[in-house]
Amino acid sequence: MNGGPSLPSVTVVVPIKGLESAKSRLASHLGPDERSALVLRLLDHVLGVVAAWSAVERVVVVTPDPSVRARAEAIGAMTIDEVTGAGQNAALERARALARHWSPAAMLVLSGDLPLLGQADLEEIGRLGATEGTVVFAPDRHGVGTNALLLHPPDLIPFRFGPDSFQRHAQEAESRGLRVRVYRRIGTALDLDLPEDLNLVEKLARTSTRQ
Repeated sequence: MNGGPSLPSVTVVVPIKGLESAKSRLASHLGPDERSALVLRLLDHVLGVVAAWSAVERVVVVTPDPSVRARAEAIGAMTIDEVTGAGQNAALERARALARHWSPAAMLVLSGDLPLLGQADLEEIGRLGATEGTVVFAPDRHGVGTNALLLHPPDLIPFRFGPDSFQRHAQEAESRGLRVRVYRRIGTALDLDLPEDLNLVEKLARTSTRQ
């Protein structure tokens, strides 16, 4: 990891869908209880990595699910209820409005289903976004979704999560003349949405064990 400036304070926001609807595309491989357990295990991992990042000031989990909120609060995160039907972007705007009260230098929206996320990923994203007026994107492995979005300061662009969010976020940043950085590593690129994602994680785990 390269040296250089780092962020003084970051609010990390982790959006999580309700357990009943989460990971529906894994239904061919996992039953409902298994999918719910997977979501909670992934959340535990992501929040554990976030908690160890020295730049983090507060962590907020945005979810419509009371079980997820209880799990996050037990780990020490704040929670915001995503109002059913309002959508994720509206819930994230509520989280951003809340964060304004403690004036963080930056805000990081981070996917809660990153099994390979590591401390080095957050440190490097923070280094890339250390200069004010910078947006850092970490796309998924297909280059379509946005698995991490760092805004320094938090109000730089509106949230555009959903289909083609990586391109839509980039367009928002470029139209405002902002400094844009892209972070591409397996820790942020590999989220668990499809059966082939599970297979890839298992393959990488076997490769790591043999080394």
